[in-house]
Amino acid sequence: MAEPAPVPPALISCDEAGFTGPKLLDDNQPIFAYAAIDLSADEADALVKEIKAKYRVQAPELKSKSLRKRDNWLTIALDVVQRVTGRAIVIAADKRLNLGGKAFEYLFEPVLEAKNGLFYHYDLHRFVMNAMHRILFIAGEPVPKLAHELQAFMKSFNPADAPTLFAAAAGEKETNEILDYVLRFARGYAQIIAKQSEHLRADDNQTAKWTLDLTTTCLFSLILHGWGHRHDRLDILCDDSKPLQAMAHIFDGMVGKTLSADLSNGRQGAKIQAHLANPLRFGSSADNPTLQVADVVAGATADVLQHVGEKPYRDLYFWVGEHMHQHFMLPADELIDTRLPGPRVNLAALKELARRADSGENPLDGMKDFYAAEFRRAAPPPSGLQALLATLAKRRR
Repeated sequence: MAEPAPVPPALISCDEAGFTGPKLLDDNQPIFAYAAIDLSADEADALVKEIKAKYRVQAPELKSKSLRKRDNWLTIALDVVQRVTGRAIVIAADKRLNLGGKAFEYLFEPVLEAKNGLFYHYDLHRFVMNAMHRILFIAGEPVPKLAHELQAFMKSFNPADAPTLFAAAAGEKETNEILDYVLRFARGYAQIIAKQSEHLRADDNQTAKWTLDLTTTCLFSLILHGWGHRHDRLDILCDDSKPLQAMAHIFDGMVGKTLSADLSNGRQGAKIQAHLANPLRFGSSADNPTLQVADVVAGATADVLQHVGEKPYRDLYFWVGEHMHQHFMLPADELIDTRLPGPRVNLAALKELARRADSGENPLDGMKDFYAAEFRRAAPPPSGLQALLATLAKRRR
């Protein structure tokens, strides 16, 4: 008896919106969105034809960039996304927030890497990322020089491109407390940072060229923390993309076999899993209707996140929320609210790291104990003790 034919791999088609490559300071496109949809070519072809006929779209293909010019763009977008309910995953990133995240990755990580799990466990990376975003980018004001230098350094990894960051005059102090600590850390450990990033400076180093691009990071999450858990085998089709084509080799380890591992970010564990039937494929949306659908989904996601709370986007907002990948990168004020114990402790840790940088001390010695002591200090007293203290305070009046 013949064995049953193997189940074909699931076709997952991916496209983006808001792409600006490594340029994260674009005022006109502050959000990057990436969408991955689980549709066959025939299903997508039928959907595209139906949408074009229903809304009298004369263009040869569905593209969110051109559809946005129509008065009924939101109606079309909602219609398309609702047709792929449960069969799409989207991920989004605030580009300027990501610049803050990269600041931690390439300034702090080289210095703290031997015990980085401790700092990730307490969310120091997210504290720095959100704090830098809040400090550097104020609505209505021009992008500060330091932000441009940060971006330049993380494209070239040449300290000379960021003199404000690495070579400020001695004794110069920033008016913002957190920014002052970050700059003191970067200057105090400048030699370590420069040495650890030296390998990224080569002109032909493709990894360095696309360090700030978000496409590969998002696709990695969508595959290994998303579709790889839903299907045994995947056929990944991406819209033509220079950064992805340059970085496609990092996905080759999943081709023809199941890659599975349990990882930890220092706070919680997560399983990665994927089996690619073939290397990443690239194609044009003109030839692949699945990419047209992914383009509309990504475009709708980016638009929603720029119009949060606006009534016309309400239904799209709820759809996006239901399909958003957990690795989204959007500002979170609670991570820098120093009225809360966690952020208050991270502020103290950042201050301590800056102090050690000033004096050339080891940045890691005793930091586990430092965190434990700071959390004891930041924790509120037990409820029974609070009541007793309140009673004693009244008696003293």
